[in-house]
Amino acid sequence: MPRTQPTEQVSVPAPAPILAPLDDEIVEFESNVRRFRAGEIDNAEFRPWRLTRGVYGQRQPDGQMVRVKLPAGGVTADQMDTFADIAERFTGLGRGHLTTRQNIQLHFVQLEDVPEVLQMLARVGLTTREACGNVVRNVTACPYAGVSTHEAFDVTPYLAAYARRFLRNPVSQNLPRKFKTAFSCGPDDCAGASFHDLGFIARVRRDASGRELRGFELRAGGGTSTMPWRAAPLYEFVTADDGRYLVVAEAVIRVFAREGDIPGLLRKNKNKARLKFLLREVGIDSFRRLVEEELAGEWARRMPDMASLAALAPEGPCVAPPALDGGGVPPGFERWRQTNVVPQRQPGYCAVAVTVPVGNLSGTQFRRLAQIMRVYCGGHARTNQAQDLVLRWVPEAALGALYRELAADGLGDAEAGLLADVVSCPGASTCSLAITASQSLGEALNRFLREHGPDDELSRQVYVKISGCPNGCGQHHLGAIGLQGTSMHGPYGVTIPAYDVFVGGDNYRGARRYAERVARVAAKRVPQAILALLERYRAERGPSEGFVAYVERVGAQHLAPVLEPFASVGPVHEDLDAYVDWGAREPFRVVRGEGECAV
Repeated sequence: MPRTQPTEQVSVPAPAPILAPLDDEIVEFESNVRRFRAGEIDNAEFRPWRLTRGVYGQRQPDGQMVRVKLPAGGVTADQMDTFADIAERFTGLGRGHLTTRQNIQLHFVQLEDVPEVLQMLARVGLTTREACGNVVRNVTACPYAGVSTHEAFDVTPYLAAYARRFLRNPVSQNLPRKFKTAFSCGPDDCAGASFHDLGFIARVRRDASGRELRGFELRAGGGTSTMPWRAAPLYEFVTADDGRYLVVAEAVIRVFAREGDIPGLLRKNKNKARLKFLLREVGIDSFRRLVEEELAGEWARRMPDMASLAALAPEGPCVAPPALDGGGVPPGFERWRQTNVVPQRQPGYCAVAVTVPVGNLSGTQFRRLAQIMRVYCGGHARTNQAQDLVLRWVPEAALGALYRELAADGLGDAEAGLLADVVSCPGASTCSLAITASQSLGEALNRFLREHGPDDELSRQVYVKISGCPNGCGQHHLGAIGLQGTSMHGPYGVTIPAYDVFVGGDNYRGARRYAERVARVAAKRVPQAILALLERYRAERGPSEGFVAYVERVGAQHLAPVLEPFASVGPVHEDLDAYVDWGAREPFRVVRGEGECAV
């Protein structure tokens, strides 16, 4: 299939980085690696320091995961080229991974190679600082912020100001646990602010003179993992343009850092050290009083310089992207346009979701997407929480040519956000905490559901999310169907890989409903179990009734009997495949190391 040849390559200035890398930190990292290898620094000291630099230990002791922060998921074409180079030169898999929190992760990097990787990232304005550890992590947002037809206002500059204020900020360097933040465009909670430690939802009010005031509703204490909890409303409206929202956010972080010792809970038990546990202990009203006391301090009277903190280079289209020539488009364009393309509020432009199966991109795919970004959308894109890439500012007239490019590179799947666009954490392929190979299951489900999944529109809108363990990095609590890796005993007590099946999660719509566990099934029976759930849904749903609404109506436990047949397996000599995890060659056994999430 011929690719479109642009008649003009337009040079677009790269935006100023939201998070500035520092050369001194890279020199320090290289020095500390040498000291660690020489035994001058022990692991108890080196490991938490390494984590705050965004370098996470893997299941494999000789490999590191390097997590790159992308505030709001923003990425440029030059950065995509750099990811391609790093993936090909330094990762054992030759690829990078788009995460559910809009980062990009690079796996199997040797510790001694990390300084060179950090230098390559710094040259294109990227840093890994505070991507891991007990700090303010990457700040997520709706990938359509700034172009959405529903938003109250563009939250991107306010997110940038927040991310800049807390990067390397002394108040957030040693928190009881990690601290996650999201910005939603309003009026809906489109970025899932309600399941974050601190969430901002854009709101607009009028003052007495009728002047428009921008602000945020603040929610605090949300989270998923083993005890999913919806964030509580902290403030109904905090002004934005004067930077007051940043001051209130800092007060929340200061209270979290200090008051962890008051209940005698957070600093003593890392498994219960997230902000949600503090709020459950003291209550939202008492927590608000603590925040108010903090805001009475002298520090809170110094308002931030929003002009510098929120400054961003403009984002927009290329001058002359190619229109479709006489070659036509491959079959599937209309379906792709229906599922992957969203009109922007700017007339004549669209945002396009590129479906990335379980978030994995090869070096070649990174590089090709960089070329496509330069030609079709001004050299900019954003990752989203479903592990896909969103191209913004694509002229409507260029959609046909863009689809032909994507289809030629195997990236034209018309599945964004639908049944076969399965979300999964990396799982036991790299993570010490994982029980099952969730990513391998995700890849298998992706293929299976494309080939065997139902073709009616309501069933295709069911979204599947997989986590390899209860920690929930695949956000299975938010899945219409969620899968949590576990194990179970087969005949004669032999351990087999399995998944707890959850149903009814409300995705990013304010986390109004978390998925409820209904059954445990054998890992190799998961594809058929999902088909059985969808068949029951099709048989019992009302006209135009979505899956989540159906679960709410009938009750999650109504579906438990549907899954019972998929829990049983035969003895090893009759059913050997059930005793081997997805993507594995050896019989399954539970191998869990010491994770670094709670270091």
